[in-house]
Amino acid sequence: MKRTFEYREFINSSPELKKRIAEFYNCMGVEKADEGNLIEALKYFNKALLVDPSCIEALFNRATIKADLGEFAEARKDFSKIIILNSPISGNNSEKSSDENYNKKINFF
Repeated sequence: MKRTFEYREFINSSPELKKRIAEFYNCMGVEKADEGNLIEALKYFNKALLVDPSCIEALFNRATIKADLGEFAEARKDFSKIIILNSPISGNNSEKSSDENYNKKINFF
């Protein structure tokens, strides 16, 4: 029962907290990828995306790992999601934020 309560508490938590948790999992995935452990890295990128499905860095990193593992169709899906998330139609992007996105560092290995 306690675990269910914690999960519900998390679901109702702030978007900023979810974003920070996703960034943490993404960083852990990058570390695992740097160590050459692609399967573990993939698990961390998946965790990041469970917490924040719009985490572009985790999507990019997961797509890259999937491509490295030969999962090209799955990698293509993630790359397509990145394009959609960055499109002006999605509402996640504006003229100003577009420039910021190009200058933003993306963690990759």
